[in-house]
Amino acid sequence: MFNSKFKKFAGLIIVLFVLAGISFYVFANHSSTNISPESEKADAEISSNIDDETDTKEEPIKEEVLNPVQKYYKENLEQDEINFLNRAKTSKDNDIEFSKLQMKFIKAADVLNEKYAENIDIKERYYKNNWVKLSCVEGSYFYAANFGYLREKYGEYLSPAYNEWLKFILKRESVMQDGGLIVPPDTLREYIISLEKFVAKYPDFLLIEDAKDFLDSYLMTYLEGIDNSPIFDKWNTKKLLPEFKASYEKFLTENKDSKYYPMVEELYNKSKSNNFTWDRDFDAWLYEYHKKYFAK
Repeated sequence: MFNSKFKKFAGLIIVLFVLAGISFYVFANHSSTNISPESEKADAEISSNIDDETDTKEEPIKEEVLNPVQKYYKENLEQDEINFLNRAKTSKDNDIEFSKLQMKFIKAADVLNEKYAENIDIKERYYKNNWVKLSCVEGSYFYAANFGYLREKYGEYLSPAYNEWLKFILKRESVMQDGGLIVPPDTLREYIISLEKFVAKYPDFLLIEDAKDFLDSYLMTYLEGIDNSPIFDKWNTKKLLPEFKASYEKFLTENKDSKYYPMVEELYNKSKSNNFTWDRDFDAWLYEYHKKYFAK
């Protein structure tokens, strides 16, 4: 009797497996033969979109931005670089010719700004180690000649003075931005002392007047402040800002041999006599101070 029941149960299991197999076959066959063209098209579009997104993420350079830059270089600057290098290899005095090349790079950046400034891509990796780079003033990006590129390629052919000058130019880009200081006042003090020594060391340098203009700009910023980096907190405490006060005191202690020592001393003493406080009278005094030292 047990065998009889077992046979019936086993038979039932076999029948269920057969029916399941038939159902699966019918469903699979129906699914593969009854997909509408619209469904196939939709699937293809989804797949294409996924591929496009992947490609976009991996795209290294935006052609519409880089091509004009490279095209302008090849048409207007590449031969100038070749000519300079050929001459530099056989000459010991290359500063004058390099200054001409440098000016061509500056003018080339100006041309690019006139033509393409509205379409600049701000991803700076596109411009690394390139003849042109991106700078920013008050949120607006623009092309600028890359002096780091020039110094790295041609520094060995230039005088020690010109090499040092290019360092100052590169350093200036990290001093002020958007009408304000982006370094502490005491770092600016150090730059002033360095530039003062440079001017004294290389009085006959080809671009010595540019160096003096740099120095005047640093001094005015250091002693009078600029729009976004005033030396006084005019809106709240009216006091001389602590970072400027500390730097002036350091200047008077450590830089007594500087030709600018009297300028710093005069400003500091006047501020001290006014309890390091800004008012309209101090502004009037500062106006006369500016005319005395900086008006040309």
